[in-house]
Amino acid sequence: MIGRLWYPQLDVYDAIRRIAGLLALWNAGSLPSKERLHVADFYLANPPLLYKTHMMQEVRREFYQLNIKRPEKIFISYPSAPLLFQKMGEVQRQALRTIIGKGLIDLPSLERGIVAPSPLGRNFFDSNLLALLNDNECRLADFLANSFATSEQKISDIRRNTGLRRVSR
Repeated sequence: MIGRLWYPQLDVYDAIRRIAGLLALWNAGSLPSKERLHVADFYLANPPLLYKTHMMQEVRREFYQLNIKRPEKIFISYPSAPLLFQKMGEVQRQALRTIIGKGLIDLPSLERGIVAPSPLGRNFFDSNLLALLNDNECRLADFLANSFATSEQKISDIRRNTGLRRVSR
């Protein structure tokens, strides 16, 4: 029997599930840019790496309540966050293109640089894809969308706090 390792970070279908979950939980008044969404998705796929980011004290307290294990206390060893973020880039872009192609993203908002679900997308994300996140993932996605990567922060601050930056395509 031949075994294969599965890496959710490099699976387009899992990226669609994560991105849809984030968009379903993101406050409608502060929807993300593509880069902000990709950063939040990165940490949803790799939550222990959040320990290596800089956060405001109240955000850090909220993060600790999620009870995520530290990277050194789990079996998996992670590469550097910027390296893994670059590796995930094409998968995230392909997932977002798929969601856009299905008509689940509002195109006028996307042209303005904001990733907002279309009415069809909002309904589909809420009724179908949000149920695919378990309780811990829902809590983490809500934290990422509404506390960690909020639109009140400049994207330059998020880049500085996480060390993640991707050349736009």
